[in-house]
Parts: sequence; C-alpha cells; structure tokens
Amino acid sequence: MSHKTIALSLAALCVVLAVVVVVMGVTMAGWGGGEQPAPAAEGGAPSPAADGGTLPVSAATEEPSVTPGQASTPEPTATPVPTEEPWAGPDVPAQSDPAGSSYFADAGFLGNSVLSGLWYYDYDGLLPDDSFFWTNGLTILGASPYAAQMTGYGKIYVGFGMNELSYEKSTLRQAYNTVLDQLEENNPGCIIYLVSVSPVSLWKSTNDRYITRELVQSFNEMLRQIAQERQVWYLDVYNVLCDADGYLPSDVTNDGVHFTPAHYELWFDYMNTHYIPDGTEAPPAEEATVPPEEQP
Repeated sequence: MSHKTIALSLAALCVVLAVVVVVMGVTMAGWGGGEQPAPAAEGGAPSPAADGGTLPVSAATEEPSVTPGQASTPEPTATPVPTEEPWAGPDVPAQSDPAGSSYFADAGFLGNSVLSGLWYYDYDGLLPDDSFFWTNGLTILGASPYAAQMTGYGKIYVGFGMNELSYEKSTLRQAYNTVLDQLEENNPGCIIYLVSVSPVSLWKSTNDRYITRELVQSFNEMLRQIAQERQVWYLDVYNVLCDADGYLPSDVTNDGVHFTPAHYELWFDYMNTHYIPDGTEAPPAEEATVPPEEQP
C-alpha cells in the first residue's frame, strides 16, 4: 500500500472518530444537563415546581414537627394594663340616702365661728360635741395647732375663709397644704372635705371692705382648685345658702355673716345627703401648682 493511501485512510479514521465524539457529547448533555424534576416531597406530595407552581393545601399548611420530649414554645400573651378610674372629684356627689349618725360618729370639724354653728344647734345629736375644733376669729394660718390634736378620724370637715378673705392667695395655699398634710398624716385614709365659705348679706358686702360677695366667690374658686390638686373633696354649701343674687338672705342674719338655726339646717341637710361613702379611696394627689397670678 502506498504512503498516499495510508494517509487518506488515517484521515478518514480521524473524521469518523471526531463524529463519534460529537455525537457522544450531545447525548451526554441530554442526559445530565437542563432542569431535573424535583424529588417528591415527604409523604408523596410534589415539591413546588420551578415555574411557580404551589404545593397542595395539605402540604402547604403542614405544622412543623416537634422533636419528641421537647415542648413547643407558646406565643407570649400580652398582659392587660389596668385602667385607672378617673378622679371623680372635687365636687361631692349627692347620695340617695342620708348619711345618718353612724357616718358622723367618726367625723371631725376644724374651722371658725361660722362652722361652729353646726355644733351649737346640735341637730339631734348627730354631730358629736367633742369633734369640733374651733375658736372665734380662727384662720387657716393659725389652724395647725388644732389640726395636730385631730387623730383617728374617718372624715374631717375643714371650714375657713370668712376671716381671711383679703389675704394673699399664695400664703393661703401654703397654709392649706400644711394643714392638709397634718390631717392626712394623723388620720390615714380619712375623707377630707374643704367646706366653701358661706355667703354674706348684701348689706355686709356693700359696707365692708374685706367681706364681700366677690371675695367670697374668689376664695371658693381657690378652695375648689386646692381640693382638685390635693384629691380631697369640695363641699359647696355657698350655693345652698345664698339667694338668687349670691347673697345671704337679709332675713336670716343679724350681722350679715352668721345666720339662724333654720338656715344652718339647710347646711346640715346638704351635708347629710352629699358625702363620700366610707371606704372610698381617692387616687394619689397631684403635685400642687400655684397659678402665676397667685405667686408671690
């Protein structure tokens, strides 16, 4: 065989081998390339398809398994925050039944000669004689020694104002806070009433420089503010005792300030039907603030 023939035979053999290699490469690519079908999910359910298919409902909602002996962790439950009752004061609400003698058995009274009329006229003995701490001309600035003597009371009525209508309100506020601190310390849990200043007659208001209707009303506004700040109660007897114009009726008074037993009975009846039941607790007192116009 010639060299030319051998060369042609080798070239033909190389071409055949090349074709075989190409064919085998294409075949192997078909076997190993492209996307392979996803293995079946546990339990026979197919896994999500690559084209966005979804699991059957039974597989998609399957709960995660828990290792035997290991408890699942429950979701934390929010602790409800208790809602505080709003302060109902400072105005004393009306009650359906009179307070009666049992309510006043542990009541104390601190004030001036106007307040002492409740003691003087007795009212069937409902108000104990030894529960009144007062003297003529007493003011809230001089009440501290009397307040120090009051211990063990379940409720205390504080009645001042007629003798100090013209005083600086910042001074009065400080004095009231001092006395209230004493009463609360010596009588834990007691119900404290700040009794409004009673009205004065038209004649008195017109002829007296310091005892006037306007000063009484201004003093009572301050008292109500103090009651609100200290979380004590404001007993408004002023509007029970005054006439339509805000004055003490002239036919019930001789001096324009003090009044007759029948008019004191109006006061007592109001007090007997406007009270805070025993056991009622007030929320903590707010921090007292002095309005700018009352600052020294």
